[in-house]
Amino acid sequence: MLDLGGTLVFARDASGAYLKDFDDAKAFLEPDTWADGGGYREAAPQGPNRVLHLSEAPQPLTLEFRDTRTGKLRASLKAATDSVTLTGWRDGAPAVAVGTSRTAGSDGLSAEKTTSTVTVHDGRGRKLGATPATRRPETGLYYAAALSDGYRVDPAGATVRLTPVGGGTARRVTCTEEGADCAYDPRTGLIGAARATAPPVLGGYYAGFENANVGGTDMVRITLSDLATGKKVWSSADAEIPSGVELYDNGDPDLEPMPDSETLSLLRVTDGRVLVAWQASQSDADTWVHAWYDLTSGDLTDSYEATRSVLLAPSGDLGAEDAVPGGTFTGTTVWRLPDGKRLWTQEEGADETPLDPVRFTRDGSVLYGYTTAEDGTEHGLAVDPRTREVLAEDLPVDHVPAVDEATGYGHISTTDGFHAFAPAG
Repeated sequence: MLDLGGTLVFARDASGAYLKDFDDAKAFLEPDTWADGGGYREAAPQGPNRVLHLSEAPQPLTLEFRDTRTGKLRASLKAATDSVTLTGWRDGAPAVAVGTSRTAGSDGLSAEKTTSTVTVHDGRGRKLGATPATRRPETGLYYAAALSDGYRVDPAGATVRLTPVGGGTARRVTCTEEGADCAYDPRTGLIGAARATAPPVLGGYYAGFENANVGGTDMVRITLSDLATGKKVWSSADAEIPSGVELYDNGDPDLEPMPDSETLSLLRVTDGRVLVAWQASQSDADTWVHAWYDLTSGDLTDSYEATRSVLLAPSGDLGAEDAVPGGTFTGTTVWRLPDGKRLWTQEEGADETPLDPVRFTRDGSVLYGYTTAEDGTEHGLAVDPRTREVLAEDLPVDHVPAVDEATGYGHISTTDGFHAFAPAG
């Protein structure tokens, strides 16, 4: 099942049976390693399920678009598809990407040729646009791996090109400096350049990178440009470096001090502001400083000490420290945004069970997460993120509900079927 915000998408196979949720972890494996569990060792993405169907050859499916609150069928769509995945449209609304491929055999002169297309539909099942897409099994997510908020993401030499699905003006991601390389990673959905990362598309803007050579004399700078006009509207080169970020001063009075770590990430754009994460120092990869900048004035409006991985609430007013795959995790911290006031922290050595956050409810009233017992067994936990009160414990991990942001409804899939429930109150 895919959650499109007010609409839930289910799929039936040719026999009429509903497809079970696809294990998102498998979406990061090469197709010929699905059976033996090889391939990439990336952790499964947390949050909403992103993959409903993935196969090496097209399969006949019927997609059902159902109202989250009532379960009423809004629309249905028949397709022979090898990929049904969650994506986003240009207004940030969730959408579903349906991939199809057709192979024409050799005629004796030309070789066998496969053509692929991805079609994006909204929560009512209406077609938003379609675009040719290269079927890339090595990326795992196939077509949807190359989509970002209604734009197709393609390599273009040492940088990336963004082409609107359904037509429009394509944009080429800025990637300057001799030897620069700006590459898109479909597993993370980020463009990386030197020591900087950013999503390709954020709201009505797209990212760019200047001085994008890790061996250059200056640190990489992230820019934001208007998708409609191509005009640059913001650059980290002009941004005030927030307090808490260690600076490197080479003693040259003609050069401004720059961050010792030379590492930053662009996280989100909302309400006319951009959120940037700065690594606090070269020697500490786990401490970051989050800083909010006004896009119109460029002013630094708020900043606070954070961590390497942060889960942000849909309500926009809370954040929680998230576990980093492969790292040592001693517990979470919850912040109030945008001022970064710490509401509570799990202290190392305080005889507490670390809570690994998974998701907030729409209004931020509940934080769901996982805890691990001494015998290695995982359990679900629900807490009030503002007061730290435990609301429910020992939840089966597969019964930690997903939350529809548009309606606030929770939902889970079990062996007994699919269950949706209204928010409390």
